[in-house]
Amino acid sequence: MPSVRTLITLRHAQTEDVRPGGHDLDRRLTAHGEEQARAVGDFLREQGITVDTVLCSAAVRARRTLELLALPTGEDGPRVTIGEQFYSAGTDSLIEAVRALPDDGECALLVGHAPGLPGVVYEVVDPDTADPAAWAAIERGFPAAALARLEWAGGWADLGAARLVSVRLPN
Repeated sequence: MPSVRTLITLRHAQTEDVRPGGHDLDRRLTAHGEEQARAVGDFLREQGITVDTVLCSAAVRARRTLELLALPTGEDGPRVTIGEQFYSAGTDSLIEAVRALPDDGECALLVGHAPGLPGVVYEVVDPDTADPAAWAAIERGFPAAALARLEWAGGWADLGAARLVSVRLPN
């Protein structure tokens, strides 16, 4: 029987506006955004979700969101790849990055931005098999700190028609 893969997509938490003379890549989380990110970390632990691989945008707001999740570190923690390629990536590039993951992991976390990140969910989820409440939630939008959990049988390369299991929207 094929392994079940889990992909968790997480849009970075709430950020400040671009400062005059500042760069979008350097935008920081607001105090509320930091609370949102901590709450997502608490949610992952409450759900018993163990992430073994992380793909994260190099943007300050995405890296800080990841940091505040307080995932295990060291040998007990996930393999983490932080890259600029995830900052401005479109949906297809993000899907290809997930498909290229080694099959020794079962749960990957993708931390990034709109519109690419929500596009992954809309592109690979089969609405007919999605949890109805979860699908209804993301049809209303994918705000900062929104998390979607997708599952499918097979390897990472088989990401195609995933089931949307759950969505967690921020408070």
